[in-house]
Amino acid sequence: MPQIELKKGSTLILHGPASAILVEGKASILGCPLSSRRKLVIKSWRSRPIHAEENSIIEYTYGGEGGMEVIDGDTIPREWKNFVEKIAEKKVCISVYGGIDSGKTSLATYILNSLVKKFKFAIYLDLDLGQSNICPPTTIGHVSLKFPIPDVSYLRMEAGEVVGYTSPAPVVQKHIDAAKALLNQLKAENSEASISADFDGWVLGEAAISHKRELLRILRPDYLASIGEVPAKLKEACEDLDITYEELPPPFNVRKREQAARKKLREISYNRFLRKASLRKLPITWINPRTLNGLEDGRKISAYIEKIVNGFLEKEDLILKSRGTEALEELSKKGAGLLSYVYDMSDKFAGIGLLMGFDVKKNYLKILTPYSGQIKKLIIGLVMLSTEGEELYADLTALAQAL
Repeated sequence: MPQIELKKGSTLILHGPASAILVEGKASILGCPLSSRRKLVIKSWRSRPIHAEENSIIEYTYGGEGGMEVIDGDTIPREWKNFVEKIAEKKVCISVYGGIDSGKTSLATYILNSLVKKFKFAIYLDLDLGQSNICPPTTIGHVSLKFPIPDVSYLRMEAGEVVGYTSPAPVVQKHIDAAKALLNQLKAENSEASISADFDGWVLGEAAISHKRELLRILRPDYLASIGEVPAKLKEACEDLDITYEELPPPFNVRKREQAARKKLREISYNRFLRKASLRKLPITWINPRTLNGLEDGRKISAYIEKIVNGFLEKEDLILKSRGTEALEELSKKGAGLLSYVYDMSDKFAGIGLLMGFDVKKNYLKILTPYSGQIKKLIIGLVMLSTEGEELYADLTALAQAL
């Protein structure tokens, strides 16, 4: 592996896929100290800033769409450092607000690492449906930390809630309800823990601002940390709820991602949470399946599935021998299924799967999932995926028709 000598105060920015090893010196990523001789992996379409706190030697490599650059100084603005010094005086809840590719998750991670170093324990609350770090896309979740981490996407959720789509815009109330349920659970289990809450990147328009106001009412954070200016109506909400807001600059050298890259990141995440999946054939009467909007009657569920499958066939201009739910099984042979959500016997969200078959008359369903335990409930979603995690189709109108 090639090596680079970093002078104290400079930063090596690695764009994934890449890896690095600290050979000599002292360096950190977003407040997380790097361990000497331990490999750091940077995933595809992600970037990590390795800041030299003293003269250091770094081994690195990258491939594909990866790359590297060295800058004088730190990518973390002075304002961020001042902010975390202020908030780390006591246990707090901080909500992080910002648009897509604003550096929002970097700020949430930096805050998280600061809280962990101060209190030896903190919680990361991920409310971003499209670019989730710790749970499958279309869901939200939280995870606890006892040590700083260079990238929260290394972690998996400890608890999660299902929303069902990759943006809150068309499913606002479901996102709000899921956030409320997740927070209630979190407070019951860790009422005194510090929290870094990463909001989604939907910020444009009145509906987006109204959505964030509702999230603030639910979370009641001590601080709203905003990358850029806080909209006037959010300032009003903060003042009404006694929330201190702080306007912060973006990190230096933010790498903007095209929509195709964000989609690819989601697909990598789906694939991650489907890894080591096996096909299970189970009696419908054992599983209590339902749709995202709560339909439990087998015939109505079949109609819901049929609408999504037929929409996908029309979009792809595919002609199959089968129709209705039988077409789903035919599609499964081509490596496609309907994203669904598995719940364990304690009624907790346990992971995702692909619905590959559903036959009310014969009383069975087929689910491709890595979850091997007993399933209490299955929520059937509206996104068609390949077995590799590729997003093929989504039909929001299925929800409205099924109501």
